[in-house]
Amino acid sequence: MFFFVATPCHTGLAAFGESKCTIYFYNPESNIDNYASLKTKFDLYLKKTGPYQFQPFSDRNTFENKTRGQHNCVFILSSWYYKELRDFTSLKPVLIGTLDGNSIQKKALIAKKNIDSLSMLKGSSIASSGSKEYTVKFLQSMLKGDDKNILESLQILNVPKDIDALISVGFGLVQAALTTEYSIEMLADINNGLYKNLSVLAVNEKSLLPVVAIPSEYGKGTTELLEIIKNMEKTPEGKNNLQMFGIDGWKMLDESDWELLR
Repeated sequence: MFFFVATPCHTGLAAFGESKCTIYFYNPESNIDNYASLKTKFDLYLKKTGPYQFQPFSDRNTFENKTRGQHNCVFILSSWYYKELRDFTSLKPVLIGTLDGNSIQKKALIAKKNIDSLSMLKGSSIASSGSKEYTVKFLQSMLKGDDKNILESLQILNVPKDIDALISVGFGLVQAALTTEYSIEMLADINNGLYKNLSVLAVNEKSLLPVVAIPSEYGKGTTELLEIIKNMEKTPEGKNNLQMFGIDGWKMLDESDWELLR
């Protein structure tokens, strides 16, 4: 089930300033369990700065249908999804999310130590904080050769956060988890006993945290909203909202970031 609240929004350049400038959010790498709460918190934050609103989506088709042709807006997107979209859109990435000063993440496939090969996962359950579409496509990129044959036998369990996926493995609720290296390090700190009973079966290449992108044609509202997003990390309330995206700040793209988005 997706969450969407319809709001009037003009799409022509002449209409900039006549409608609320909107942040559109879609991140299939995360499983947000309460979109209404997310929207409420962000709308309250934005309301203090101007006529802006926040619109999150959990469904890809709905997101693409509702945002097509919009100009008076800013997008916050999963970097994985942006790469899927880049050949079909004129959106331009302008900021990359950061966590502890780092904009890069690595995904890892984790299992208990008694599972020492990918082939042993056939028929298993895998916990992931991402959507089923994202999880399956990501596993396809991680699995090689004959190991790809196990994909159709896997059951995907959605959990709220990457750390929850790891804990699900530790307590035997699932046999494996798709998570991040950052979450693995976090688990080592908070429950070293659980951490020591896990093993890494596969690690993907580096990817980026969420991106902020803007339309190729935009107006004053988009420029102003972009500045608000840039400055979120400077206030306690802004920081709290960023944490809902799994980040604590933003940075401008450098050449290495562009390479990872190509």
